[in-house]
Amino acid sequence: MTLSASGIPPEDPDFARYLRGLPAPLVAVDALVRDESGRLLIVEPTYKPGWDIVGGFVEHEGLLTALAREAEEELGLRGLRIGRLLAVDDLTPFAGSGRPVLVFLFAARLEEPVRAGGLVLQRAEIRAAEFVPEETALARFPEPLRLRVLAALEAERGAHTAYLRDGQPLPASGRDYYATLPSPMVAATALITDEQGQVLVLEHTYQHSDGSPYGLPGGMVLAHESAAQGAAREIDEELGLGEVPVGRLLAVDSAGTNIHGRALEVQVFAVGPLSPQQVEGMRFTDGEVRAVHWLMPEEALVRLPERAGLRVMAGLRALAAGGVAHLDHGVAQIGSPVGIPAARRAELEARPGGVAPRDHIAMRPKNVATAMVLFTDRRGRVLIVKPVHRSAARWIMPGGGVDSDAGESPRQAAAREVREELGLDCAIGPLLAIDWSSAHPAPAEVVYAYDGGVLEEADIAAIRLPPHEWEQCQFMAAEELPGVLLERLLPRVQTCLAIREAHAGGVELINGRPLAEGAVAIIHRRVDGALLLHERDEHAPDWPEYWSLLGCGAEPGELSYEALRRELWEEARLPVPGEAEFVERVWDRDGSQQLISIFAIPYDGRVEDLRIGEGRQLRFVDPADLDGYRTPPYLRAALDRWLTGRRSPHSPA
Repeated sequence: MTLSASGIPPEDPDFARYLRGLPAPLVAVDALVRDESGRLLIVEPTYKPGWDIVGGFVEHEGLLTALAREAEEELGLRGLRIGRLLAVDDLTPFAGSGRPVLVFLFAARLEEPVRAGGLVLQRAEIRAAEFVPEETALARFPEPLRLRVLAALEAERGAHTAYLRDGQPLPASGRDYYATLPSPMVAATALITDEQGQVLVLEHTYQHSDGSPYGLPGGMVLAHESAAQGAAREIDEELGLGEVPVGRLLAVDSAGTNIHGRALEVQVFAVGPLSPQQVEGMRFTDGEVRAVHWLMPEEALVRLPERAGLRVMAGLRALAAGGVAHLDHGVAQIGSPVGIPAARRAELEARPGGVAPRDHIAMRPKNVATAMVLFTDRRGRVLIVKPVHRSAARWIMPGGGVDSDAGESPRQAAAREVREELGLDCAIGPLLAIDWSSAHPAPAEVVYAYDGGVLEEADIAAIRLPPHEWEQCQFMAAEELPGVLLERLLPRVQTCLAIREAHAGGVELINGRPLAEGAVAIIHRRVDGALLLHERDEHAPDWPEYWSLLGCGAEPGELSYEALRRELWEEARLPVPGEAEFVERVWDRDGSQQLISIFAIPYDGRVEDLRIGEGRQLRFVDPADLDGYRTPPYLRAALDRWLTGRRSPHSPA
């Protein structure tokens, strides 16, 4: 028989007499009382040998009431903050009473700092009291108590309550064994971004352990959850974002024992970017969030506690680099694929012995290999494709990623992509260029650009686009590509067209532009159409003693137009008014081996007003007299094309 469901004993007097006559065990309640330094409070009783912990027998009262009473009676302690139950010890009957004893052992802390000398001892029962480290306490306890306290300390480090018999753990099933293992706490954090690249920072209604109210969305993972499920639950509870999926893992931050006595592992997940509608729909449903702040990463780093800020920066790097950061106390560890600054990596690699080969590979920055194929039709128009999955209405080039993990080469990838994307099984032509495309902090992209050749009518008719990938394809003239083709692809395509025209393959590009690049200007007089030519002397590194156009090679980091503006001023004191007209890019295959950007600039002044910096002379020449001047063939061809265009009835000139 038991108490009723309501917990109130039945009024039956016979049952009441039955309960009073039950042979109940004795009940004792003890506590592991710690000070602010984590030391244990131990006492030396007068009525038995050895040292003990705070507590005593229960007398017609509840467990917590009895523990508070014993602490006050024995030591003058008031306001003891009693925590969770750590252990229950079922002791066999001892000779004094012949009755079994149940000992309940709780964790407890002092509300206010107290020194042992400030305790008020009940001298009839307590001879001395001290705060000591765990090791000292265990050395002083008699064996039965030492075993019980050992089990309680183990439970304190874990998430269970130890059930003992005479200080020894009872045999446990596999499930119970693993449930009682001391394990680190696991927290899940959501790194939520918006479409502007801002980070969501919460302002809580409470303060964290460091005194700051600011933090990231997230919380502790429950026993039945994965870390990702915990993150999803937390952003739903805190922000009402139950319909927003949790993305990939960005970082794992581990830390040893903290103020809670447990190790902590924080897993950081990507969420977003949130749309304006999702941002508008956020609700603070659990009362823990006072406000949210959308901050740029640098601002978030300042606002957040240090560890949280470090996780944000590592998480953003991992988001951009496509990796996972391995952190300890927020700091990237040796072998972490993300988060180790270049200077620190160089320092580690320069140490005697360096780093292990596997760690070295893991730490090195990654880049992505892709293949691009340039196809044209008989009219020289470029084949471009429009993706289904891109929100922007920009077109791109046929091609895709190299499956290097499957042993695929760039050329094989180009053939596969053409087959999959266009339905064409054709030979891939020569390599036009290798383009190092950098958009830090994202991994650099190494693009192998191949010549797909000229597609005949039958080839074009055979094109079949996968509907899940491409919306449509079309051929477009090179001069029409700006504003249509994805902006970062435009220099690469223009350069590859010039390389193909000049039959000069295997060119090294940086962000679509040749490593060696130059610029010249067709300087023309509007009144009569005369062209300004520059006679080079015998010391010129390229095309000595030829008549050429003013211009030069670009310096490192300098765009071709910037180089031209600088050179015209330095070499002829000729200012460039406004924006010069871009004409075309050509390959100086037989001279400088550079890709040359040609611009057209009107000038109505006199030659005498210009100051030549090098070469023999400057001269305005009638286009009809060009045959009398020896000019580099690539420039003469470009001049003829430009002059033909100006004479066309459709030309703006």
